[in-house]
Parts: sequence; structure tokens; C-alpha cells
Amino acid sequence: MSLTTYELLHGVPIGAEYAVDATELDKEDIPQARVDAVMDILRKSDDREEHFLAARLLCSWGYHEGLAALEKGMAEPEGLEGFITHRLHGCDDTYNHVQLAVLRYFADLADRGEVEEARRQVYAPLSRVIALAANRRFEISAILEFIRREGFLEYMPSIEQYFLEIIKQPEIFHWKIAEAANFFASLRRSGG
Repeated sequence: MSLTTYELLHGVPIGAEYAVDATELDKEDIPQARVDAVMDILRKSDDREEHFLAARLLCSWGYHEGLAALEKGMAEPEGLEGFITHRLHGCDDTYNHVQLAVLRYFADLADRGEVEEARRQVYAPLSRVIALAANRRFEISAILEFIRREGFLEYMPSIEQYFLEIIKQPEIFHWKIAEAANFFASLRRSGG
């Protein structure tokens, strides 16, 4: 990856120290020229990693092209694996970053008053992430919090199936089982 491409996909401008990485930038800190350049990477790059990073970034910034590219990449479970490694555990963390990008996409549209459209658009990709998490090590705590906070109970069949899968392997997924049980308990307490 060239230095220019790396900077487009990862750089945080001076004055935007609130952002840990480029996915967290506010709209006013993203020049249109940068958006256009990242769109070009998404459309033209043959490099799978560059393509993924461009899709994730655009999705995080609220661009449908990024969401669509991530969704297309998830059609095959291995399609988006291996791009981001967890800093502490060394396991693949790509799908954790996918879910965060999709949740940022929802937040961007919701901030523009398009909650129902955003809700409709993120349902399939988030449901796919939930299904994939049932036999992979990444967590879905951000999705569980999103469902609880927003009250989007249409995800419950996916969450229930996820739970049924992870309890088959308690020696591997004990922490996910506890997290899911706490999620169900919090819904019960809130009347959901």
C-alpha cells in the first residue's frame, strides 16, 4: 500500500485529536476530496485489503457505497477475514470493525433524521455479523448494546440462534455466553 493510500485510509487530520482513527472523524473533518479519493480506491483497487479498508471507512462516514461493499464482502464468510488482527489476543478482529462501521453508518443516518431508513439498511449486515459471531472469536457487544438501546427487537431471532450456537462450545465461548445472558436479563428487566 502506498503512503498516499495509507494516509487516505488511516490518517487523522491535525485538529481532530478526538478521533482514535479515521473511522471516527466528524463530517466537518472529512474534505470532499478525501471522500472522492477513498471512493476511487473502493471502485478501482484490486487489492483486497485496500478495498476492505475503503469500504469500512466510507461506511463509517455514512456512505451507502461502503455499506454495500461490506455487505457484498460478507456473502462468503471468509470474504472479509484476516484484514485486522486484535492487538492483545492476536485473533482476527475484522468483523468487530465491520460491526462498528455499520453501527456508525446507522448513527450517521439517524443524526440526519433517517432512523427508519437506517434501521432497514443495517438489518441484513448486522444480522450476518451476528450469525458469523456464533462460531468465531470476535464479540458482538456493540450490536447487543445497540439492540438494547434502540429497542430493535427484530434482531431477537438472530440473537437467540447465536446463543443456541455458542452454548454448544462453553469452553471456547464462555465469555460470550455470559455476555448474551446479561443481554437477555437486561431486556427482561426493561420489559423488552
